[in-house]
Amino acid sequence: MSDLAPLNPREPGLPDEAPSQAPKIGDRLRQARERRGVTIAEASATLKIRAPILEAFEREDHSQLPPRVYALGQLRTYAAYLGLDPATVAAGWQGEAVHEGAPTPVRSQPTTSAVERFVSLRPSIIRSTRGLLALGGLGIAVLLISSFMVLQLLRFVLPPSISISYPVEAISNLEPGTLSFEIKGTADARASIIINTSAGAQLTTEADESGLWSLLVPLGTGRTEVVARAVKPGTGGESSTTEARVFVVAVPDKVAPEITVMQPSVNLAIENGDVPIALQTTPNSEISITATDTAGGLITSTITSNATGAATGGIALPAGRWTLSFSITTADGVLGQATRTVDVSFSGITVSVTGGSLSTWIRVWIDGQLDPTIGVSGKTIAPGARLIFAGEKRIEIRSGDYSALLIALNGRTISELGSGTGAETYAFLSTGQVQKSSRR
Repeated sequence: MSDLAPLNPREPGLPDEAPSQAPKIGDRLRQARERRGVTIAEASATLKIRAPILEAFEREDHSQLPPRVYALGQLRTYAAYLGLDPATVAAGWQGEAVHEGAPTPVRSQPTTSAVERFVSLRPSIIRSTRGLLALGGLGIAVLLISSFMVLQLLRFVLPPSISISYPVEAISNLEPGTLSFEIKGTADARASIIINTSAGAQLTTEADESGLWSLLVPLGTGRTEVVARAVKPGTGGESSTTEARVFVVAVPDKVAPEITVMQPSVNLAIENGDVPIALQTTPNSEISITATDTAGGLITSTITSNATGAATGGIALPAGRWTLSFSITTADGVLGQATRTVDVSFSGITVSVTGGSLSTWIRVWIDGQLDPTIGVSGKTIAPGARLIFAGEKRIEIRSGDYSALLIALNGRTISELGSGTGAETYAFLSTGQVQKSSRR
């Protein structure tokens, strides 16, 4: 939601048309301003209209006002600012101006003596008088026609006016997610209103018969400046001034992804096996796992969450106290993290076998006996599959390609096994040693 609202929404109970005994327009303006506790100076500063002009509106002193086309635009803006209907105020103001400026003719009935004197005039004088009256009538007609033509010419030549009545503020700060904002204003009747935005968009609308217009402006995140101008219908003349407003849509706070760790449990103690991992986080995300121990050991791994955000796996760790850190980095560079502490111990021997990039075949003996789960024919390990074997002193593993396997002895990764020339057998001892074996 925006923290903006009209400074003075239309006051309930104010009629659009004043009854016969309603106050004059100037009084209505003054009363509306006083009800809102706004001074002339405050209104002038907000509307960018000189204080003497606002005072002249309230006093109905037309001699202190600018030309009519500009005065009407400023009056509409002032009325909207005070919560009055701009069209009603403008119409009432024009009506009062015409009424107060029209002189009342005084007529007198000619007396009998005056008529007699007129009749007694010589015919030549009468003819001259008729000629003068005819010339005077013609002069008046010419003057009226000329005045009308001048007014039409001025109306044609003078640029249209434009003002923005809402928002009143030059800069409006809006909440994250605000997509648009409605701008309202006044201009000449039927004038075309053109608004350009700093994002490169151009929007158009048309003022109604009373000069009112409104337009919904799309906004992006951050700062958007809009500039409004008016174009006179028929002539194409543009307003000599423009109106500008700035809208600032706040950037939403970046939220770090959450990681919920189900396994390992808090302060887990595990013996003879991989540390199980079960997480719930952002769907289809890669989770980095970093394990460090008190002696400075470092083991890393990764797992990926599925479409529901679940991620499972395991990590082989040697004996010791380990701190596991789980982390996700979003495309915006925001880091989400979670940690667990695990104590790992071993009795006897545990060997973890994980399939690498290629499938490969294995056969296993535990303390001299063929592992029944593998059998005499052996078993193929697919890429990523993990098997764990536990014994007391010795585990022997024969593989068709040791380079395709990842081996961990009591949680410690064993590297560079196998020559890559064919099937080979290695013995893994509880002492931590690895030896070549002759078993087939």
